[in-house]
Amino acid sequence: MTDKKINKPVDPAHLTELEQKHVPMIEAPELVLTGQPFIVKVTVPHVMEQSHYIEWIKLSMHGIKLGEVNYSPSDTSTTAEFTVTIPEEVVAVKVLEQCNIHGVNVCGDCGTKSVLTDLIAVASCNVHGLWESFKRIEVMSKIQSEGKPCKWE
Repeated sequence: MTDKKINKPVDPAHLTELEQKHVPMIEAPELVLTGQPFIVKVTVPHVMEQSHYIEWIKLSMHGIKLGEVNYSPSDTSTTAEFTVTIPEEVVAVKVLEQCNIHGVNVCGDCGTKSVLTDLIAVASCNVHGLWESFKRIEVMSKIQSEGKPCKWE
């Protein structure tokens, strides 16, 4: 995304005051199906002033840019909404990245595969630089044998 140093929270469960104002907060479903659009909401709780503001928020997955929202000091909100659709190929690609012994999660009822992946949000503050966070989601293949719905334990 960029060549600049990216700040990440030292302890995501206990953010410092500086981190609380700059680390992007990602809201997304825990489980999504390939090919079905879903909403990802990214918020940076930062005050917008002429001399200190959020310049942009970017969302990516596997190094692929999913979206970007640019801001100016006059904006009153630093919340970005992205509509994301993950293609079936992501499950196939992630299968290759998984352990050759343990593989990927496979539903016992229908044999459908799923993978865990990260949505990554980066925000740019004109004073304090780049800030990153991630949210792990499960991506389930929509291809199911015999059309049965999956029951994940």
